[in-house]
Amino acid sequence: MKNWDLDYKVIDMHNHMGLEYCLYYPEHDADGMVKAMDESGIELIVSAPCEDLFDGSGKREQITDAMKRYPDRIRGYYSVNPLLGVDINEIERAFKENPGYVGLKLLPDYHRTNLNGEVYEPVFRFANQHKMLVLSHTWGISMNGESCNSADKIADILEKYPDITFLMGHSIQGQVEEAIEIANTFKGAYLDLCDTCRLNGVVEKMVKKAGSEKVIFGTDAPMQGYHFQMGAVIGARISKEEKRNILRDNALGILRRAGCPNC
Repeated sequence: MKNWDLDYKVIDMHNHMGLEYCLYYPEHDADGMVKAMDESGIELIVSAPCEDLFDGSGKREQITDAMKRYPDRIRGYYSVNPLLGVDINEIERAFKENPGYVGLKLLPDYHRTNLNGEVYEPVFRFANQHKMLVLSHTWGISMNGESCNSADKIADILEKYPDITFLMGHSIQGQVEEAIEIANTFKGAYLDLCDTCRLNGVVEKMVKKAGSEKVIFGTDAPMQGYHFQMGAVIGARISKEEKRNILRDNALGILRRAGCPNC
C-alpha cells in the first residue's frame, strides 16, 4: 500500500467501475477496484459504472453484484439515463432491493439533457421528498458548446429542491468560482475534486473560500488513478484536519445522512 502517513482510510465519492466507451484499463471490475483500493489506502468507494450510465438497466447488475460481494467497500449510485426514460417506481424498487445504493447519479452533458429541464423534474421531486444524495456531472460549457449543467442551472435546482444533498461533480469546471459561491449559498451543495484537483491551487482556494467541510474527494477511478488525486490533497497547503475532512469525514457525514448507518 502507498504510505501516505495517514492514520485513517480515504473515501472516494465519485467513481466509475467498468469500462468507458473509448478507454480500456485492466482492473475495472469489482475485484480489480478493491485491489487498487487496498494498494492506495481507500476504504470505500461510491460508484456509478460507465456501462450503467450509458446503457441503463441492462448493465445494472454490475454495481448491484459488486455491492453484495463487497458491502463494506463498494456502495453505489443509481444511474439515471433520461434518454431511456425515467421510472420513479423502478428507482424506488431498486433502492429497496439493493441497500448498497446511497444516491442518484446524473450525467446531463453526455445525455444532452438540461439539468433543470422537465425530464429531470420527477427525479428531483423524488430525491427532495426523500432527502437524497445526488451526484451530477457539472461543467460550465461542454466541448460541444452546450451548457446542460452549468452554474445557473445548478442554482435553479438547489433553489427548487432544498432538501437534496447535491455533489457538484467536477465542481462546474470552467466555472469553479461560481461553484464555490453555490457551495457557500446552499447548505446541501458540495464541491467535488474529481478531475478538478489538477488545477493549480484549487484545493487551497476551495478551502479558503468555502471551507474544507464543503469539499469532497472523488477520482473518476479507474479512468484516473487514486495516487495523483490523493497527492493533490495531501500535498495541499492546508491543515491536517482540513485534509481529513476532504478525504474522509465529509463523506462519512453525507453517507450517514443518506441512510448508510454502517459507513
